[in-house]
Amino acid sequence: MKNKENQQAAARERRGMKDRLRAWSKQKWFWPAAYLSACAFLLGTYFLIQSPAGTDQAEEEQAPEEEQNAQEDEGTMEGGDSLPAASGDETLQMPVMNEDNVDIIGYYYDHDASAEEQQDSLVYYNNMYYQNKGIDIAGQEGEPFEVTAAATGEVVNVEDDEILGQVVDVKHTDNIVTSYSSLNDVTVSEGDTITQGSVIGTAAKNLYNKDAGVHAHFEVRKNGEPLDPDEAFHQQLTALSSENGNENGNGEEEQTARDDEGDDSDNEEDSSGLEEFPILEGDDNNNNEENAENNG
Repeated sequence: MKNKENQQAAARERRGMKDRLRAWSKQKWFWPAAYLSACAFLLGTYFLIQSPAGTDQAEEEQAPEEEQNAQEDEGTMEGGDSLPAASGDETLQMPVMNEDNVDIIGYYYDHDASAEEQQDSLVYYNNMYYQNKGIDIAGQEGEPFEVTAAATGEVVNVEDDEILGQVVDVKHTDNIVTSYSSLNDVTVSEGDTITQGSVIGTAAKNLYNKDAGVHAHFEVRKNGEPLDPDEAFHQQLTALSSENGNENGNGEEEQTARDDEGDDSDNEEDSSGLEEFPILEGDDNNNNEENAENNG
């Protein structure tokens, strides 16, 4: 009973309010007053937003969002978009997945080695003997194998040489560069930064060292001058970089050093990159091996 009476009272109150609003709206002053009230509200809101207090509040609201965006951008730069750098404690490794599955078939030419060892470190090409400035690696079964980065670094050169095969140079420190040639299916590009053990390409054949068959040629250079890779393996990059040695330039001058160290030759093939390999004199007769040994 009381609920019914309350509902009826509420209904009467609503009808009374509607009647009063209807009566006010018929007055001449009602609509101008409503219009002025709306204008006053809008103007007040506008000036509040434009005031220094309102501006400061808006800036405070935007600051956390901007700071968050800046942190996200910084995280992106330091994360996936950044390139890894070689650690000074990283040691130089043989550029293969598994050392047990490969053999070294060509050795670095050591000027202090015996004549027999020097003869084993020569490459015969186009009636000439060339000093081996690195090592040659072949699979035990003579099959192609994946060639990997000896250390973390930046790819500074990728080229396809008609005699040497595909060539990749990787810079590890200011003055240490490793070079990989006689490759196929190269997977990196100039400017890439790669980590130690990442695949660079596949061992293949080349014209320069036909007798080696499927192999990869690997060099280590300091200031553009060759080092014996066998002695450099398992050494820290900081140690290789700081050791006394051929301090006649820096890594950025490597290409100039490579261009200057070869002898001039009348063979057209010299223009394709063989200036990298100093020539030991030979002849066009069948006495090349004897001459090479004597000149060793």
